[in-house]
Amino acid sequence: MKNLNAIGLLVACIFAYQSITAQQQPVTLNQKPVLSKATTLSQLPPKLECNFSAVKGLSAHRISDKINMTLGDYEFSGELVEKIQSAAGVVNMNIRSISMPGALCTVSVITQNDNTQKLVGRIINPKSDEVLVLTEENNRYFWVKKPKQYFMVE
Repeated sequence: MKNLNAIGLLVACIFAYQSITAQQQPVTLNQKPVLSKATTLSQLPPKLECNFSAVKGLSAHRISDKINMTLGDYEFSGELVEKIQSAAGVVNMNIRSISMPGALCTVSVITQNDNTQKLVGRIINPKSDEVLVLTEENNRYFWVKKPKQYFMVE
């Protein structure tokens, strides 16, 4: 009973430490924002860099495989629902989005006569007024927003 002041001071310091550390945000390394179910195409920036080798590598996947693509600082996850070789050197793939309900990503890998490959693609969500179109600029690929009114959506 002689040290009640010291015990009281110790308890106050413990509570102060707990309240200070509880308000700090946890540190995460290299974490990218993930497209959640509430995210739409309109919330993305107008131009997103595309990883050519990752998109080209989609043709190695099988139907019903889970797919993760990087769209700039965002991650697009989905399921490969269709893969068709429509002509010699052309592989078309449809990916149903898991991270953005209702969205569909279509990607075509076109292998030309000299074995160079070209990509064509788009991401469409019927609930959005915009479409992401895969475009090539200076041998680099980007997902660029375009108004949906110029695209056919079923």
